[in-house]
Amino acid sequence: MPEERISENQLIIPSLKVFSRRKEGTTTSELIEFLTDIMEPKDKDAEIIPGRNDTYFSQKVRNLRSHSTFERDNLAQYIDDKYYITDNGLNFLENKYEEYEYINSGYFDVNIQKDANLKLIKDNKRYFVPEDDIFEGKLITTVTKTRKRSAKLRAYAFDYYKKINQIKCDICGFDFEENYGKLGRDYIELHHIKPISVYEEDGKIINLEEARQNLVPLCSNCHKILHRNSITVEQLKEAMNKSER
Repeated sequence: MPEERISENQLIIPSLKVFSRRKEGTTTSELIEFLTDIMEPKDKDAEIIPGRNDTYFSQKVRNLRSHSTFERDNLAQYIDDKYYITDNGLNFLENKYEEYEYINSGYFDVNIQKDANLKLIKDNKRYFVPEDDIFEGKLITTVTKTRKRSAKLRAYAFDYYKKINQIKCDICGFDFEENYGKLGRDYIELHHIKPISVYEEDGKIINLEEARQNLVPLCSNCHKILHRNSITVEQLKEAMNKSER
């Protein structure tokens, strides 16, 4: 896994969150301090740039100003050496924050993550959160849209796995019907390996079979453990195999 995980795009929404709480404005130095606490840069990002006082991470924060990142999309203004969030920035923050948290959970491949961040920033019509990746405690307003958008894919994937007799957990082999009888018949959770938007164009899934390969049948326990630890299906399989030895 590449050392540098934090991109400039990933800093936009956390920065807006900071700006929204500081009506008095936020200097770049203050933003660096706040984002360091929020993002916890590690490895390469935490290293000091040779001959500089900045880390690679703090330089990325400074680049937000030199690249006019917030001004370009009217998300914040820079006045008298301080950032102030705009009404557009507040609306953007309200609509995108949960999506941002999901994409940057640390679970997805870095390149996929960066691509999804770019789409999130640029496309106001796109929603990224798969229905099965919404867990307790999250107040997400996109649930209805997500269910409508993913219903066809879920039905397609379920039919596929049922035909090959794989309505059981791909990791631990748990079969709901075996354990609960008719109460568990035809039940399985489908885990998204990548954000569903990878397979979308204008909100429609453009390749059902390719998108189906992105869904893995899992039991509820394995599904939650994956997300709790931000690991892949293969990593959890390996961990279970080690624990059984």
